[in-house]
Amino acid sequence: MSRNLEYYVAQLDQWPFEVGVDLNLDTTVRKNGLPFRAHIRLELNHPTDDGLCTVEEEALLVAVQEEILCQLNSEDHCFVASVTHRNARTLVLYLREEPDSQAPINKAMEKVQTHKSRVMWEADAEWGEYNDVLLPSENFRHQIKDRHILKELERQGDDCSEIHSIEPRFNIAEREHADQLAKALQESGFKVKEIIKAEECANGDGEWRLTASAQSPLALAVLDEFRPVWLDLAEKLDAKYDGWSAEVIPVDGDNNNTGCDGHLSGKAEDYENVTKPE
Repeated sequence: MSRNLEYYVAQLDQWPFEVGVDLNLDTTVRKNGLPFRAHIRLELNHPTDDGLCTVEEEALLVAVQEEILCQLNSEDHCFVASVTHRNARTLVLYLREEPDSQAPINKAMEKVQTHKSRVMWEADAEWGEYNDVLLPSENFRHQIKDRHILKELERQGDDCSEIHSIEPRFNIAEREHADQLAKALQESGFKVKEIIKAEECANGDGEWRLTASAQSPLALAVLDEFRPVWLDLAEKLDAKYDGWSAEVIPVDGDNNNTGCDGHLSGKAEDYENVTKPE
């Protein structure tokens, strides 16, 4: 019974769609006699304006989730995702048997008193929803990686609100394509830092590495704008986008910064003492 979820945010029907999905399920687990998919829908008590979950309610929902899952036999179910969309949290599980009124999942739901809830299910022996809907695309896999990088920068004391040199990297087999990519990046508003010959290449054919740069504060929202452009240009010009890097710019203690897009929590020494007016 896994709880190791990786999170990404998409858009569906003009509403944010936050998905936490287990990426570590191998083929054996997926086809191990769990042919029914169940959705446990929990209506949010105090959703945000965009239909997502507040920090306060998140803690309660995690407790509810654990209480439900702990009552299920780990051999008879697999918890694969948590989806928040349009004022509800949906837990997605695959089950060995269809959940009739006496099934453990329905028995577990009888104890949920904190949220209006219901269980929906259908046959999905090939795990189509997990494979085709929940698993992130390349763009969202990079979004997940970006979240980890931003958290690591935060851990190192980075001031995300400062202008950084964000440097995306691309691997290209042919120098001609590298030159074309450089031109396309410049036309899209990015600078090209360098194109160098890689010392070793995985395919044994000689490979070039292009490093570009963008000047911007560090935030997931910013990266969500840049990333589709980088991926699209890479696909068109036979290149592979290989992530980005940025140097740490430490908080100097003199500003009043509370972070950028929630990635810097701020410390006591970052804030000036303020006297309330009379």
